[in-house]
Amino acid sequence: MDDPDTPDKYYAKRLPNSAIILDGAEGYFDQHAARPELSTNSISQLPSLSSKEYVKYYKLAEELSKTSGKADLKNLHRTQFSQWEFELSQDFNLVFYGLGSKREMVLSFVEEQLDADQVLVVNGYNPATSIQEVLELAAGVLLNGTRPHLPKAIPDLLALIMKSSKPAAKPCQLMFQPKLVLVIHSIDGESLRTDRAQSALSTLASHSDVHIVATVDYINAPMLWDSAKLSSFNFLWHNATTFESYTAELSFFDPLTIGGGSRRSHTLNGVSATGQGSAGMRYVLESLTSNARGLYRVLISNQLQAIEDVQQDGSAKYDPAKFGVEFKTLYQLCSEEFIVTNELNFRTMLTEFYEHEMLISTKGTIGTELIYAPFDKNVLERLLEDNILNE
Repeated sequence: MDDPDTPDKYYAKRLPNSAIILDGAEGYFDQHAARPELSTNSISQLPSLSSKEYVKYYKLAEELSKTSGKADLKNLHRTQFSQWEFELSQDFNLVFYGLGSKREMVLSFVEEQLDADQVLVVNGYNPATSIQEVLELAAGVLLNGTRPHLPKAIPDLLALIMKSSKPAAKPCQLMFQPKLVLVIHSIDGESLRTDRAQSALSTLASHSDVHIVATVDYINAPMLWDSAKLSSFNFLWHNATTFESYTAELSFFDPLTIGGGSRRSHTLNGVSATGQGSAGMRYVLESLTSNARGLYRVLISNQLQAIEDVQQDGSAKYDPAKFGVEFKTLYQLCSEEFIVTNELNFRTMLTEFYEHEMLISTKGTIGTELIYAPFDKNVLERLLEDNILNE
């Protein structure tokens, strides 16, 4: 009788239907003969969350993550502080990647380990961050605080900054004391994702008195840089996984819309076009002038009237793009109510709504410009009934 513990019997017992693994090309095709079927599900198919549900699950995740060893990760990163300082002293720049917010870790490293003359913190995750402003602040430090009349064009401003760069000396330094440390949270953030911004930062990184400590949060971040930019940045990459929540980084976005693709959450008093809860539209309207709110009132009034007319004819299908108001018509209606005085004033008001995605402009069947609010009928009705549009 054969020994049941022999390798042949063991594998036959554990893997009765397994294929024989071969080396070479035969082995490759043998292993890939029966690939598992990939799922076609996406995040946008997940059920919508209300604000209360989001807060509830967020707090629960925070409680569960307290036992996930995050403190051990922080201590591990802290042991690398002296190594990172040495790398900066050798004219490298640092970029940190990994799951979780790296903001607090990077700030701790700069505050505790570096004795810099100036530290400039750039929040790349803030949509309002301007590369022009970053360069002007850097120029104020690198030009010894003289702050001469700075050129407005970015190439001219960079040329002025780079004139102050000196050939990098390589003596044995007893103490590393950089002149300017540029801390860039989310260097791949929305406001810095343009080729112009990255080119300017890479040029600034080659300045002898500038040292960059940056973080990346998107998986496609390396696609921002070609070989020339990477050479100028002279990055050393470090895995700095923290598993910390992206609280600060996501503070400029509605977390209920993240991952939803084109299904954005447009809401009013907790009722939205996608069923998600937020009062974002009301906050936007409260921040605008009474004339701007009047313009929006005129638009949605005419849009609702157009919807009503079509539905009376027996068509119940709703597509907001089909009920837009022509640009010239809307301008004329607003002029008659003394909401706008000229076309420039009218377009300026529209820009506010475009930026908050409360209006969309499209082309009609005959090429005319149509403007519409991209919300469900019940949302528009609630908005029209709200006193804020009449204040």
